[in-house]
Formats: sequence, C-alpha cells, structure tokens
Amino acid sequence: MSIATDFIPICPEILYFGTPVAVLSSLNPDGGTNLAALSSFWALGDRLVLGLGVFGQTAANLRRHPGCVLNLPSPRQWPQVERLGHTTGCARPTEYHRTAGIAYANDKFAASNFTALPAECVKPDQVAECPVHIEARVSAVHPATDAAPFIYVETRKLRVHAQRDILNARATRIDIDAWSPLFYLFRHNYGKGAHLGASFRARDEWC
Repeated sequence: MSIATDFIPICPEILYFGTPVAVLSSLNPDGGTNLAALSSFWALGDRLVLGLGVFGQTAANLRRHPGCVLNLPSPRQWPQVERLGHTTGCARPTEYHRTAGIAYANDKFAASNFTALPAECVKPDQVAECPVHIEARVSAVHPATDAAPFIYVETRKLRVHAQRDILNARATRIDIDAWSPLFYLFRHNYGKGAHLGASFRARDEWC
C-alpha cells in the first residue's frame, strides 16, 4: 500500500492548528481602552504581526493611534476571553457582527470581567488578570492583497511585563514550566501539554 493513500484531501474552514490567544488593547476615540480577542498573531525578534478583521473597532483604532498591548491569558481565563469574543467596540455594529451574534459593548472590561491596569509606554490599559503584557507600537498596516476583509498590522515590542509567579528564580525570564498560554485549536480552547524536549536554540531551559 502506498503511503500516499494514508492522506485524504480536506477543506478545513479555518487553519487554526494551535495558535496562542491574546487580548489586544487599543485606544478608542474617546480615550478609553477597547479589548479584542485575537488568535492570529506571530512574533519574530521584537516584531509582532497581527491579523485582524477590517470590521472591528480594533482595526480603526490601530490605524488612528499606534499604541497597543498584547495581553496573553492563561487557560483559566478562557471564559473571559470567550465573553469578550461576543462583543464589539463598534457603536454601529455591521451586518457581519449581527449575523455572528456579536453585540456592542462600550466597556469591554466590564463585559469580560477583566480589570484595567495602566500601561507604562502606551495609552491603552493592560489587562491585570493576564500573566503577560506586551506593550507595542504599530509600525505599518497592510490590507490583504486580494481584497479579503483582513489587515496585517506590524508592531514593535516596547516593554514586556510578566507576573512574578511565572518567572525564574532570578526574575529575569519566564519559567516555561510555570507558564501556560491559552491556545486556540480549531475554535476550541486548550492549555499546553507535557514538555517534550528543548530546541537546540533553548538556553538554560528558560525563555
């Protein structure tokens, strides 16, 4: 039997094979903080690229004001992230929002039961309950080249904050045994599994 017969062509609706989740803070026109659940982003060095839909308040905010915070929740915060996903900061929800069952919420912190914490380098607030906060600044916004309803936002890290109980003994790096991000896998929420081994790039078993 050919090995090729072990594979079957499929058409998955989405390609979330297991991506980390962030709660993205951005600045509203009135100076308040908008929160949005984000499952499409990746990092390279001190740069983070965010994938966003064009219909949300976050896209409008990031085009207008460059400061933002990527708040990284742990698995125990998934119910709050899920509540956040049912809201939009757009005062006039679009047909997309209405069809998806997404309703307007002026105070995203109250809607999700998260707590605001002032940031140090940018204007939007951090989310106190999330164990990691990455303050960042937008450097470029790119529309999808095929007119898809997405934008790709390039940001640069300004400062990282981490809760003390997920740091190593020297409080200098994240202890990967103590920290578990929230992952989004085909629209389901997961924590990390067992440690399988270190990459050749790993240093002293710490991030």
